Amino acid sequence: MEQQICSERASARVGALLEEIQQRLFDDVEGARRLIDQAIQVLQAPSAASPARTGGLAPWQARRVARYIDENLERALTVAELAAVGGVRPGYFGKAFKSSFGVSPHAMVLQRRVARAKILIAQGEDPLKDIALACGFSDQSHLTNRFHRLAGMTPAAWRRLHATPVFHAPGDDRGGCVQLDLRAQA
Repeated sequence: MEQQICSERASARVGALLEEIQQRLFDDVEGARRLIDQAIQVLQAPSAASPARTGGLAPWQARRVARYIDENLERALTVAELAAVGGVRPGYFGKAFKSSFGVSPHAMVLQRRVARAKILIAQGEDPLKDIALACGFSDQSHLTNRFHRLAGMTPAAWRRLHATPVFHAPGDDRGGCVQLDLRAQA
């Protein structure tokens, strides 16, 4: 019974964090990242419901590697490089990483790249080819392929759903625009 209560508390806390992340995602990216880190800590915290974790990265190693990935998404990342950041041998790193995060290093890098692409796509009108390069994809086609697999839609469809519309003001011969934020304010 106590295990179920701990699990419900963790679920409630993560749910609250995710709602706050969703509200801040477009206006306060750094704040949203801090909240994501908090949610990860809640999910990784040992509880009475889960046995002690063995074979994974230490929490400080996991945080360091995750931060390094986020800070270097625009370039190629190797397992050897990530292992060095975590201070472990490359042969051990893959298994330890998966034990800590639940996905392989490659899968996590792709998830984080797509997450960054979502933010960049929703924030502006930059061409998808530029966003692809800024997120570490080799080209727009690579971004579209991975984005569609992880998000269930193409980047262009994501942009149509999440971008802030820009309307030209009637009678404005100077080409001026009026930008309307139609997202619900919380």
